[in-house]
Amino acid sequence: MPTMTMQDRGMTKAQLKTGSGKGVEVADDHVHEVLGSRDFWVYVTPKSKPKGYEDLKSYLVNEGCEVVVSDTAPMLPAKGYKAIKLTHAGQILSDDVVKRAHRWAHQRNYLHSFFKPYKSA
Repeated sequence: MPTMTMQDRGMTKAQLKTGSGKGVEVADDHVHEVLGSRDFWVYVTPKSKPKGYEDLKSYLVNEGCEVVVSDTAPMLPAKGYKAIKLTHAGQILSDDVVKRAHRWAHQRNYLHSFFKPYKSA
């Protein structure tokens, strides 16, 4: 089954180039939306070398996270993007892990997405 892209869902190349907004301030403005995530994806633009990735990965692994890089994620921005998926054995990621990964993505203007499980009543 081919991976669906954001372009397949109507996102333009110009919107993809805009990215997620660069800077820690941008990340901090909406971090509350991603806290409580079980899975967090960062989409690395084609042909880029994500500076600081090894340090981020080392931190995440030390925190018990699984870090997987793939070009077959549930949703990719467009062909050629790689997805870095963070998860923690199906558990909610700690706030510190999400904040650090989220800031890292915004510092590089990478698009990102997340999955938050429904809260039970």
